[in-house]
Amino acid sequence: MTNIGFRPTFNGSSLSVETHLLDAELVTTPKRIEVRFWKRLREEKKFTSPEELRAQITADIIRANKFFSRLRHSRAIRQPTTAGG
Repeated sequence: MTNIGFRPTFNGSSLSVETHLLDAELVTTPKRIEVRFWKRLREEKKFTSPEELRAQITADIIRANKFFSRLRHSRAIRQPTTAGG
């Protein structure tokens, strides 16, 4: 999940890119990662407090996980099965 924006809740003035890795089980921090965009969850907005922003991020993570769960499920359904052995 990635935010590209100005961090308005914290009065940010420069563009930033922040990526949250869902279900990542990394032993070490990679030097490089590739980020692909699948779906826009919502517009950037200024929240009244960091707590309100945290609650929204939690809701965003739930939405993103549901999206990818449905995507994995639909791909599994479309996978051709091989017969024989």
